[in-house]
Amino acid sequence: MKKIILLAVLLFIFVLTFCATADAEFKRTKIAILDFETQGEGFNESDMGKVVAEWLITALVKNGRFDVVERRLLEKILGEQRLHMSGMVDQNSAAKVGKLLGVKIIISGSVVKFQNTMEANARIIDVESASIIAAESVRSSTATRLEDLVIQMADIIIKDFPLEGYIIKRDANEVSIDLGRQVGVKSGMRFIVYREGDPIKHPKTGEILEVEKIDTGMIEIENASKSIAKGRIIEESSPDSIQYGQMVRSVLMASKSIQQYKAPVADLETQQPVSTLRAQLQGLDPNVEAIRQLRTSGNAQWEIKFKELLVTLEGILRQNPTSADVYIYYGKAYDAAGNFKGAYKSVAGALKYEPQNLEATVYQGELCYIYGKDYPQGHRNRIKLATLAQQQYEKAINLNQDKGFQAMMYLKIGDVHSELLNDKTKANQYWQSAVSTAPYSEAAQLAGGRTAQ
Repeated sequence: MKKIILLAVLLFIFVLTFCATADAEFKRTKIAILDFETQGEGFNESDMGKVVAEWLITALVKNGRFDVVERRLLEKILGEQRLHMSGMVDQNSAAKVGKLLGVKIIISGSVVKFQNTMEANARIIDVESASIIAAESVRSSTATRLEDLVIQMADIIIKDFPLEGYIIKRDANEVSIDLGRQVGVKSGMRFIVYREGDPIKHPKTGEILEVEKIDTGMIEIENASKSIAKGRIIEESSPDSIQYGQMVRSVLMASKSIQQYKAPVADLETQQPVSTLRAQLQGLDPNVEAIRQLRTSGNAQWEIKFKELLVTLEGILRQNPTSADVYIYYGKAYDAAGNFKGAYKSVAGALKYEPQNLEATVYQGELCYIYGKDYPQGHRNRIKLATLAQQQYEKAINLNQDKGFQAMMYLKIGDVHSELLNDKTKANQYWQSAVSTAPYSEAAQLAGGRTAQ
């Protein structure tokens, strides 16, 4: 009898321990968000930077995977360190504050308004290394609500923190994972499945630098409960390669903002690897942003920077004369300089070599949409640019079958009719299409807010 009681007690302790371990398995990333700095004129409130930070906090907390430091505690620590809540605190100071708060990540940033353009920028600072691990930016016309832009920013930031878990069951083509609604898993999300391979060691010191990750497939979530989610296998490296106990890592969700859709690009003449050329061009992003910000602030140095960037791009183009990517970056350079014709012509060059390039297609639509607002209502150039924008967004819908993306394009077409053509009836039709195409997507949420107004 004593043995039975002892076994029952041990079993009870085991169950409690297992449950506690399971509950503690996923730990939310602890972060702090500073007030955003505002640049330019026309903000509705004097403390708009604080409002932007609050919007971002709300969007990230709703996702379920972040633990955000309470604002009063953040203000107290910053006050003791004689620092402001400004988004422009340098990364060393931010890291110091982060350690005092016990957080892993500090997010700071700025919101810029200039003429018909509004841009939100965020820096993600790793407290341990005091380094910027990611810098994200979203940009749109000033007619777009600032809160919508912040929601887009949150969606991008979330993707810098992928969810990681385990396969806990496989039955034919169905799988279950140990992540659920409480950490932000939703229907339509996709996860890469992988297993660990051999350790990767430093050739001289023998130190283990990393463990090899071998992809075995991909799954798409169909439904999620509080603690687990069920999905189906959509890709598998070989039959039955996805197994119980393998790890999963979230990838881009079905609801992506426009900036996240990149079409694969190849250099038709040199066959240079995409990643090498892409990396080289992405290294020019700070130059593009510097030109935009200098021009926005009225600093004439932007013209010198612009000419220097064009010289750099000319050198890259000589090595990659048929690369759509290079022409897209020409477009970004001219866009930063406020030259619509140069930007449009450059992106047209990208489409000449790759007519189905998704990024160039959407970017050309964006250019027409943003610059169309430079003309008064009813002006033929405004109407022409509105028509071109709609054509490119519709083309993009045919190029990408992702429902979240298509909903975003319908949202943008609705905005074109609302803002450029002042046709609320047509706008509502397209916004409703966004909702019906991907009901739970970011685009559907934004479109639903517009139709309700």
